[in-house]
Amino acid sequence: MALKNISGLIWKRHQNHWNWIMMLGSLCVLLMALWTKSVFLGLAFIAGVGAAMMELPEPAPPFAVIDKVLEHERNWLESPWSWKKGLQGFGMSASVVYVFFACWFESLMALLLLIGIYANIACVYGNKRMGIDDL
Repeated sequence: MALKNISGLIWKRHQNHWNWIMMLGSLCVLLMALWTKSVFLGLAFIAGVGAAMMELPEPAPPFAVIDKVLEHERNWLESPWSWKKGLQGFGMSASVVYVFFACWFESLMALLLLIGIYANIACVYGNKRMGIDDL
């Protein structure tokens, strides 16, 4: 029961704009810590995550881009589980592991390969939206 309260608290904090921005910034610090193998940047990541768990006020005016990202995330999480959602979840998990290993081994080419794959996927979805491709 305590775990459910903790996960609810984390989810509530995650849905706030400032907390989301701080968590994204902390993720960038974590990637730099992995790249440079720096303990101090690792501690800065932990401090950033701790600060992101604080209760922060809603922004005035709200950030439109982050509103869209949070709405997209809510819609994805509320959608029914299907093979497509499972494939997307696997792709996200595999991408996170891939990026962590690429940063740990300081491989810029591996990161650029992942960016190229993402650009290709974005082109496929863009073509589907415009009606060019019927995949």
